[in-house]
Amino acid sequence: MSASQELWWRQSESDHAAFELLRGHGPAVCHTLHYLQMTTEKLAKAYFWSEGYSPQKSHIGFVKFLNFLGQIRDKKQRDKIASLFGFSRFVDFQNWLNTLLPIAYDLERLTPDLANDGPNLEYPWPHSQPKYALALYTFRIWETLTSKSQGRELMRFIQTAVREFPIYAEF
Repeated sequence: MSASQELWWRQSESDHAAFELLRGHGPAVCHTLHYLQMTTEKLAKAYFWSEGYSPQKSHIGFVKFLNFLGQIRDKKQRDKIASLFGFSRFVDFQNWLNTLLPIAYDLERLTPDLANDGPNLEYPWPHSQPKYALALYTFRIWETLTSKSQGRELMRFIQTAVREFPIYAEF
């Protein structure tokens, strides 16, 4: 793992720890979701630092990261990543990742620059005539993450991906 990867990974770990502290105890769900979104963004950036240069300065990356993990070509690495997430076959891991992508996409789109004038985790919206305060808003993705099996699976994936990052950092 490169020094830059480790810095981004450590920040992702910290953001995930904040998410875990706030989960179920935060003043508003938006804060909990914000830390989860930041965890995934920084985890993706840590992974993409393996190429030796700075990833794009953007909130987009988590879905791309999932896609990259699902396209590992080396057989030994494929087996290792599948096993890391509880699968004996890489194809099962790929299929599982594909079920998580829509939720990951929704999570990634909660940043203000990607949400456009819709629900986001930082500012009331729409920008020109705010009608919603994020602190009072019911984010549908939170219900998905906490009460739907695929949402819980995505949170399990994130937790494992953060914890085990050094194992696959350079795949």
